[in-house]
Amino acid sequence: SILRHVAGKLNYDNEKLEELYTKTAWALETKHKKPAYAVFKQIVSEPELLDDCELTPEESKLLIDDIKQRLTPQAVKIRADVEVACYGYEGIDAVKEALRAGLTVSTEVMPIKINLIAPPLYVITTTTLERTEGVASLQKAIGSIKEKIEEYDGHFNVTMEPKVMTDSDEQELAKRMEQLELANQEVDGDDDIEDDDN
Repeated sequence: SILRHVAGKLNYDNEKLEELYTKTAWALETKHKKPAYAVFKQIVSEPELLDDCELTPEESKLLIDDIKQRLTPQAVKIRADVEVACYGYEGIDAVKEALRAGLTVSTEVMPIKINLIAPPLYVITTTTLERTEGVASLQKAIGSIKEKIEEYDGHFNVTMEPKVMTDSDEQELAKRMEQLELANQEVDGDDDIEDDDN
């Protein structure tokens, strides 16, 4: 559909479209011994692969622009939910230390964030282009948190394994956070008990 789209922009008829296929997709498949789609994905970072295709400058520019627009990898958000608590002497300090242990896995390429949903529930997230590495990174962070909190005889539970977030997951998390925030807000009259002894 990329070539059809480019041909449409150039007002090519079916004969010119077939010529465009012959010069690009079919020639690239033959030369690189892999499907044209795979070569097109490679063109995102190596546009010079089109140099031998005998394209006009206009065809080349439109094709590269279209390929970059459609095939550039999209970043995904990966999320896991965990419960972390410590009812011993160390209490919140043990929880903080355990969460910091999870953050040590964070890198510039794979930044990990940990946010409180409501005690003892925390959400661990990362945003990355590499799904598999992102899931592995969150699993490593979860392992670090578990190991550290268990040193203090704390409680640890994975309530949701690492998974790629969808738009509906994002909306659900935002709605859940909003509900918890409302529940935690002070209700009128909570602390304003007046002394009736006058």
